[in-house]
Amino acid sequence: MKFPSTISGWCMWLFFLLSGIAAFWAFPYAAPVIGILALGYAVLALIGQ
Repeated sequence: MKFPSTISGWCMWLFFLLSGIAAFWAFPYAAPVIGILALGYAVLALIGQ
């Protein structure tokens, strides 16, 4: 497995990582951070970053 090469790839990996962690360990700012990562992935994937 290799690391993502784009910013949108990093957003996607961090989204799934934080979603998985939040399923087992609740932390107060999980929802806004996960939402920002999802939005970041969508926007950056559309503009090709």
